[in-house]
Amino acid sequence: LEVGKGLKAAIEAAYSKAFSAIFDANVTTLITAGILFWLGTGPVKGFAVTLTVGIIASMFSALLVTRNVFRWAMALNALKRITMLHLIRSKNFDFLGKRRIAITGSLLLIVASIAAFAVRGQSALNIDFTGGDSLRLHTAKALTEAQVRVELEKVNLGNVVIQREATGGNNAGGNYFEIRSPFQTSDKIVNQLKQGFPDAGITVERSEGVGPVIGSSLAWTSLKALGLGILGILIYVTLRFEFSFALGAIVALVHDVVITLGVFVLTGHELSLVVVGAVLTIGGYSINDTIVVFDRIREGFRAGRKGSTQTIMNASINETLSRTLLTSGVTLLCMLALWIFGGAVLADFAFTIVIGIVVGTYSSIFIASPIVLWWTNFRKGNLRKEVVRPRQKGTPSPPPSQQPAKT
Repeated sequence: LEVGKGLKAAIEAAYSKAFSAIFDANVTTLITAGILFWLGTGPVKGFAVTLTVGIIASMFSALLVTRNVFRWAMALNALKRITMLHLIRSKNFDFLGKRRIAITGSLLLIVASIAAFAVRGQSALNIDFTGGDSLRLHTAKALTEAQVRVELEKVNLGNVVIQREATGGNNAGGNYFEIRSPFQTSDKIVNQLKQGFPDAGITVERSEGVGPVIGSSLAWTSLKALGLGILGILIYVTLRFEFSFALGAIVALVHDVVITLGVFVLTGHELSLVVVGAVLTIGGYSINDTIVVFDRIREGFRAGRKGSTQTIMNASINETLSRTLLTSGVTLLCMLALWIFGGAVLADFAFTIVIGIVVGTYSSIFIASPIVLWWTNFRKGNLRKEVVRPRQKGTPSPPPSQQPAKT
């Protein structure tokens, strides 16, 4: 619309140009989902199925349903013009010029994240990975952690983690307790507490148990799935773009996963299978956002834009900035609602994705493209020639809607 196309031509050109970005972004997520389904068990396999169905349905609606809605609306004369809100008016931010500051900040966050894991150790892992019992108890009468701990020391259960969530004062209102203990000890805990505090009105809200062998197996499977997913994305992006782009995408993905988990652990949460699902969702979201920027860079090179590699990269980031902020903002609103109103079961999942959206948006702008530029300069390559070369070997030219306008 901005370059003067009519509404019908603008819509057709937009869908033609957007296809490659939508296709590449979603295929990279499908690779991860396929590996999860292959290696996963139980909740992880179910998550992979749900993710796959969601991606396919989303692509179908984005590429076909919305396009036909536009066509029907124009055919019925119900749509005669479209106006867009420009979230970012200026398109001259020098993002790559700030890459050293951005990468330094990211390195500090990564170090802090690794340190958080080192300090917390096993206490950062839920029983899904370490094995053991997890109890959520409600008491009608308020008790303190110290009172519960003293009572449980009488049965000598070993390492027990007790966390109190108050719903009132110390003398009224009751409270909830999250108790983690060795495998098959939850019954002893409940019996001992009921015996020690007969008037406290203790009820069991949730009781779970995972054997240590199963826990370690789940941890290893999750790590293997994540590693193979990263390898699959690396191969696909290399084939569709170029290795420099694949390297940038993977570095940004690892960056997002490490910092998200680091912030999650620093805030006192425990890693569980639900969080693994959230982290893999973040991986898909992060690579999706990054591919959109990469697709615009590739389009700029193939359209014969003038300027250095850094200039074209900066222009591409600026051109996709409104889209990036709009997508991130809408997703963030959904996740904040889920975090605030979704209850205890979904709290960790939503909180992880809230962190991941912020970090992923940052990395798609300040990490992925700078890594591509750094690697290209390091090996003294010519990114423009490497991106354009496949078409010179016989790749068909794009349809007229994708070809640069003659001036």
